[in-house]
Amino acid sequence: MLLLLVTAASCNKDKTNEMDGDWLFPIAKGNLSINSLSELKNLEYDVEIPAFSIGQPVNFPVSSPGLHISHVGPFGVQITDWLHRVDVDTLEFTGSLSNFFPIPIGAGTRVSLRNARDTSAAHVVGFATIPQTVMPGASFSFDINIYGQSLSDSVYFTLDEFNSPAYNNVVFSSTPAHLKIQLKVVAASFVEIYTNRTFTSVDTAEFSAGEDDNIGGNSGGALSDTSTSGVINVFTDNGLPANIYSQLYFLDETKTQVLDSMFLGALDMEGGLTDDLGNTSFINRRKTIIPVTRQKLDHLKASRYVASRFEFNTVNYTGLWVAANRGPKLSIQFTGDLNIRINF
Repeated sequence: MLLLLVTAASCNKDKTNEMDGDWLFPIAKGNLSINSLSELKNLEYDVEIPAFSIGQPVNFPVSSPGLHISHVGPFGVQITDWLHRVDVDTLEFTGSLSNFFPIPIGAGTRVSLRNARDTSAAHVVGFATIPQTVMPGASFSFDINIYGQSLSDSVYFTLDEFNSPAYNNVVFSSTPAHLKIQLKVVAASFVEIYTNRTFTSVDTAEFSAGEDDNIGGNSGGALSDTSTSGVINVFTDNGLPANIYSQLYFLDETKTQVLDSMFLGALDMEGGLTDDLGNTSFINRRKTIIPVTRQKLDHLKASRYVASRFEFNTVNYTGLWVAANRGPKLSIQFTGDLNIRINF
């Protein structure tokens, strides 16, 4: 969520003057959509490729005139337990293949990502080709982008056109080769989320609300505020097909100490509704009032980072899943209604 802070300024006058009253001003606003979900930004998998997957026994000497296997695998992994389908505009496909076999993995072997267990070429959404032989104990790293593909709740990895030169009297151990994969959904156009599921999105960003009371940087330090109390009004428009509980934590410069939180408990936002194509059909609007003390204001001024946590759930939605395209979003706006005395 993008935080946009605004402050007031005034002309420098006699320091004995003061201005007292209730001030209403915008503090922050932001939007959250399917492309804001942090859980889709860092999907990591560790896939083991045992010796028997290339037809070799363990702890027994074997020889071969060479191997050529059309497909090793597939090895399936679940993307998440809440996602039924995601259509990606851009997907980063990165990882490494560590060869713990006692034989080389030949050039031309491909690490493939598939959207189904079927090993036909039609289900390959992206692949990386090994350019040169990966010797025993070595590894191959790759980083490619995939565009305009649809993924189901699981993806599958294969080693296609696996090849290795002739070998004699080698022993495969029980230690498998390892495929470490990271998927990052850079941009998605459509998702289907199972009903009666819960998932979270967490992010941390730099934050500044002013280190002290001095709001007159251009007045020689003569302008200062002594705000003591008030409220923050939170206006939410939830067009996403999920109920959302949110909290903002204000952190110190080390990101290890929570100085304060925005809400008492959590901000509760009931979900909106979408149609089968993922378009918003109903927006759930709400206003929440948060009391603000001088102590909370001081904590906000001392903070250097803000951590946002959004917990989504699709409880009480009908059907097997709900859908959302790029359009549905959660919009949040904060306005302050504070009692401020300004000395100038």
